[in-house]
Amino acid sequence: MRRLYVLWPMVPAWLAAGVLVSVRLPALGFPEPEMVSGAWLLDFSADKPRQIAVPDLLGNVHWYWYMTYKVVNHTESEQLLIPEFTITTDRGDIIEAGDNVPTNVFRAVREQVGNPLLESPLQIVGKILRGEDHARESVAIWPAFDHNVDTMSIFVAGLSGETTFVMNPMTHKQMTMRRTLMLEFALPGTGELRGEPLIKKLNHRWIMR
Repeated sequence: MRRLYVLWPMVPAWLAAGVLVSVRLPALGFPEPEMVSGAWLLDFSADKPRQIAVPDLLGNVHWYWYMTYKVVNHTESEQLLIPEFTITTDRGDIIEAGDNVPTNVFRAVREQVGNPLLESPLQIVGKILRGEDHARESVAIWPAFDHNVDTMSIFVAGLSGETTFVMNPMTHKQMTMRRTLMLEFALPGTGELRGEPLIKKLNHRWIMR
């Protein structure tokens, strides 16, 4: 049986993102991932988010965030890898990685990282074979914020086969929630996006989203 927990501090941001679904109101309890799950689960590691400035075809410079990551399949069989990244902030921003990101930004990131074997967000979608030798590396990229942001959360889906179903209290329709990795960072002074801000990792945990 799944346990329910309450995340009162997270309610406003998540409700704005449409990712918190209560099972019964007004308690706002949310499914928690199984402590021991029978579903497949991939190993995921990532560097801290970094910034990059990339000019467009007209020479105008645009700023982006990116986060390189690595996925390893230690399950008993090959899996289908379709990573999805959603970014939210304490200012109410909700961004899907890859949206409004020109293809030349990936090339700039790969050059800055210095990894010629880094796969693009499109290339990494597909089968991932078992073992460290078949690990796959890619990057999530999203446009920079044009205002100060103090905290940023990155939700990574597509790493597990664990799902559960809940009833949406607004639509009264059943919704599927997936096991999702939540990474939280503190980003003081990122509004001007000049130079590398001091980024501190606050937390990481599995949730159902």
